[in-house]
Amino acid sequence: MNNRQKGSVGSWVFMILIFGGALSIAFKIIPLYLDHSTMSKVLDSMASEDGMAGKTRATLESTITQKFKMNNIRDFSVKDNVEIKRTANGTEIIMDYDVRVKLVKNLDLIADFEKTVELRK
Repeated sequence: MNNRQKGSVGSWVFMILIFGGALSIAFKIIPLYLDHSTMSKVLDSMASEDGMAGKTRATLESTITQKFKMNNIRDFSVKDNVEIKRTANGTEIIMDYDVRVKLVKNLDLIADFEKTVELRK
């Protein structure tokens, strides 16, 4: 007596479509988070360097751009997405940006990232 249930072809196709869709979304989202993690580490390393708070805005922007390029972050506009604020405690770097990725036709994925770092004097 054989009481095993067999899946139909339709259920297998449905499972493959669901798995493929999830895999497709993951392949589009994971690089965004990896890039953000790299950029956060760059800002954290700048925060641990002595004397960074006293540098000019242009020097800080240039340093950030240079460090991003060294870490293969090339399509990121530092001038548009990074704000440098002088505060009573020193200098803050605020990186606030969104990334939009096409998913399917008119459906987009939008990721919003923010990182704030206080530089040492």
